[in-house]
Amino acid sequence: MEAWKVFAFSLLASISPQTLAGEPKEPGDRAMYWTTLGPTLFSSIATELTTHPGNFFGPAKSDALAFVGSDGQIRGAQFEQAVRYYHTAYRPPLMSDRQLALAIVTAD
Repeated sequence: MEAWKVFAFSLLASISPQTLAGEPKEPGDRAMYWTTLGPTLFSSIATELTTHPGNFFGPAKSDALAFVGSDGQIRGAQFEQAVRYYHTAYRPPLMSDRQLALAIVTAD
């Protein structure tokens, strides 16, 4: 499921709590309800956004194919941007540029 769909669903669910079946009426029960539901929603959204950070490496796929096909001679702008992002996000880099290019090419 795409991150924006999860966020939209969570936002709609939090805006309209009166539609939930069995909503607690007592203040203590209500506090327990939101104490449980709030962190669950937050962690679900945070997990979705961090494990699927969007389509950052997607535009670099054609440049990564050129990099792999030319044995590292051709470095397109989008692939170079993806490499720089990877090197700043993961210190020390866990993959070489060639391994990153292969990962980008094989990713969905």
